Amino acid sequence: MKSQNIRTITTLSAILLGSPLVVFGVQNFFHAPDRSPVPGIPRAPETKRAEIRVPLGTGEDIARAIASLPADGGRILLASGTYLLSRPLVLDRNDIEVSGDQESTILMLADHADCPLVVIGPMETPPTRKVSGIALRKLILDGNRLNQLNECHGGPCDNGGMSFIRNNALTIRSAEDIRVERVTTRSARSGGLVLEKHSRRIHVSDFTSHSNHFDGFAAYETEESFFTRIYLHSNEAAGISIDLRFDRNIVSHARLENNGSQGIFMRDSNFNNFNHLTVSGNGAQGIFIAQADDQNNTPCTGNIFSDLKVSGSGGAGLRINDVSCIANVIANSVFSLNKEGGVSEASEKLIAQQNVSLN
Repeated sequence: MKSQNIRTITTLSAILLGSPLVVFGVQNFFHAPDRSPVPGIPRAPETKRAEIRVPLGTGEDIARAIASLPADGGRILLASGTYLLSRPLVLDRNDIEVSGDQESTILMLADHADCPLVVIGPMETPPTRKVSGIALRKLILDGNRLNQLNECHGGPCDNGGMSFIRNNALTIRSAEDIRVERVTTRSARSGGLVLEKHSRRIHVSDFTSHSNHFDGFAAYETEESFFTRIYLHSNEAAGISIDLRFDRNIVSHARLENNGSQGIFMRDSNFNNFNHLTVSGNGAQGIFIAQADDQNNTPCTGNIFSDLKVSGSGGAGLRINDVSCIANVIANSVFSLNKEGGVSEASEKLIAQQNVSLN
């Protein structure tokens, strides 16, 4: 494909990707309170948020502290050490922050609890409301998967009630304006971090996920979100699994290493930007791009991949599996020592390539 065409596709994709994020920023600007000083009028003091410290104990202690916060929310500060949880810690009210002590705070699921560890959002399926303004910081979330029997809450999956929720270390569902910072998810019976049920503007940074039964990070019906400085390794399935309308998101500065299947598995995902990724030593393809089964109205289109290093994959470095997946771009990237070659396509010229090294 000619370089001029590649530049055109890249520009259009960038515009389509960036537009919602720009709109979000403009909306925040116009809705933010005016904090500039008015001549002759002293500035009102900012209200201090409620703050509760929870000594080392159980998940019930944390839940009681959250319930005791005032209507406008506040902060929960946890001690260093391990809190044992026998039921999910549910953050389903707005403007709550839960923070550990410099990543030495562990929330661990009790043996045979067979439930999710932490859920941000409502528990009912389908959700009937949104939650927003929640932050989770400086924590290790341990799903204790070797001592759990089931993938889903309480037993077999998708049989009604709570069984629609997988036993992930961290689930975010029907939520907006959420921040996850300096958090590790590990050893979950299902996934490490899973986003679902129409979540928007989720910001995840300095995040690690490993040793989970399925994916390190998975997302469905998620848009306008930002994931940066993430390390996903040694998960039984994919490092990243994105499916079912994962649109207009950014994944940046990530390492996806030694996962059982793909580094990235993606279907029905459009106008996303993946940049500065190291994808190495994964059991199947480094990046697998497809439509959902035989549904050609669920392609992956308009995605930009740039500044990638993809190596040591058990399959191709990057595989375009369906001819419906068009108008994707890869640029300034290096593929090396992948078992089935650098880039593999179901038909010729499905992905535009610019400055790509295939070794």
